[in-house]
Amino acid sequence: MLSADVFQVGRAGSTAHRVTNISEMGMCIVQPVKMAVGDVVVLVIGRVEHMVADVMWVRAGLAGLRFHEPIDLALARARRVAGHVVAPPSAGWLAALNDPYAK
Repeated sequence: MLSADVFQVGRAGSTAHRVTNISEMGMCIVQPVKMAVGDVVVLVIGRVEHMVADVMWVRAGLAGLRFHEPIDLALARARRVAGHVVAPPSAGWLAALNDPYAK
């Protein structure tokens, strides 16, 4: 089972979601937590870290996300190293996602 960790603006930490399908340009996840069309999120999928995506649709417990850049599907499907901790973005505007003063 493939899963993705999602970082959202204004939310501390990430949420884990099962991926129902994935392509080089987007994916569908289960149980989108407080996601709305137009939101920008940062994802960690397999060994692909800090991928930026737009929420394109949300309905019936699913959400469709479109990546800003194509991803390597082999890396996205690769298992993470044991003990790997998913960390929030630490550079550029991505680092300000959860900064209450950066609004």
